[in-house]
Amino acid sequence: MAAAAAGLACNVAAAACGSHAGKGKDAGSPASGSIEVEQKFLFEPSIEEKLVALGATLAGNVSFRDQYFDTPDWRLTLADHWLREREGIGWELKCPPQPPEGADISSPTTESWNPRGLTQVPPRPSPLQPLEGAGRPDPATQYQEVTCPRDIVACVGSLLGVDLAMSWRDDVARAVEELGLEEFASFVTRRRKYRVGELSVDLDEADFGYAVGEVEAVVRRQEDVPEALERIQELGRQLGFDEETRIPGKMSVYLHKFRPVHYERLVRAGRLRKVRDAGATQGEKD
Repeated sequence: MAAAAAGLACNVAAAACGSHAGKGKDAGSPASGSIEVEQKFLFEPSIEEKLVALGATLAGNVSFRDQYFDTPDWRLTLADHWLREREGIGWELKCPPQPPEGADISSPTTESWNPRGLTQVPPRPSPLQPLEGAGRPDPATQYQEVTCPRDIVACVGSLLGVDLAMSWRDDVARAVEELGLEEFASFVTRRRKYRVGELSVDLDEADFGYAVGEVEAVVRRQEDVPEALERIQELGRQLGFDEETRIPGKMSVYLHKFRPVHYERLVRAGRLRKVRDAGATQGEKD
């Protein structure tokens, strides 16, 4: 990656993880460090008929709870790093694969996070880009998915400026406790997953009243992203997506509804777009 010399907070060596991947990680899950390219869409009941007509196959029908964690002053999410524990899967950290062209990659805060007197190191610069693609020329987003526990702990510690060379560097739950991270979101999603060639299509219904779809491709290299985007956009055209409207994800709508102060801070920082601007009326019901 072009920005490698600057020191990406989540530029991990996935091959070193091996058996250290998160608990319950199934064989079909992306490898740690993979880049997830996705486009969200709002769907009608007829979407499954359209998918089947295109040759899609139903790959899963599951429900799971996601819990998200951050410092009390939101240092991770303000740096566009999203630490999640998913029921039945384990821990994952989603972070930008590289900064967008011309972006400022400095951290949102200059002070290290040190809740328990841990050894401090200079906070590492983080590549910043909005979670929902605010300001991007297209509605798709790109994220690196880190599932190796050691890489997750190292990335979070580096971002917060804390030396985590300790016995619990392979234990994300222990790191969350030692670093004083707090849960800021928890919700259940019912998901129907389809496969269309190399693409996956998730139809999600969250327990707080928001339904959203997502077309996803997973690649290993940044240079493979443009081709993945083309495949996603072609499927979107076949399904009749609105290619101009950027649809907010479940997290944006959840924070808008239940954590308005956190949400507004992320909007001001450019990490999220305003929910109403994207027309997410499902998430705005009383």
